[in-house]
Amino acid sequence: MSIEDATNAYVRAIEASQKISGIFNIASGNYTVGEVGDLVKMAIEEQLGIRVHLTIQHKTDFRNYKVSIEKAENVLSFHPNHNVKAIVISLIEHMDEFKDWDNPRNYNIDTLKLLSANNALRSLDEVVR
Repeated sequence: MSIEDATNAYVRAIEASQKISGIFNIASGNYTVGEVGDLVKMAIEEQLGIRVHLTIQHKTDFRNYKVSIEKAENVLSFHPNHNVKAIVISLIEHMDEFKDWDNPRNYNIDTLKLLSANNALRSLDEVVR
């Protein structure tokens, strides 16, 4: 799922009536891990001209990846706008912006630690109350 779709769902949820509650599944589609691998492979090959070789291990996976977003669609009017290929293309287009792997902004936990050290989280907590 794209960050844009996730934030769209989040905003729709917090702006919804307080009478609405429960768990809402959000997704950009129903895929197995293998299907996502194939979609990512195709997007990389198309966008970068790099041949990607996947090693398929054919392991039995009993998990159910089927998720229904019907409740989010009907109650929150949530409809994802980005599919796996679009997400991969966006990542490829922006990868030059994230070459500094040591930058704390690229790591949620490091960013939260930095905010905490600067008392930014305490300030945010006061706003929420």
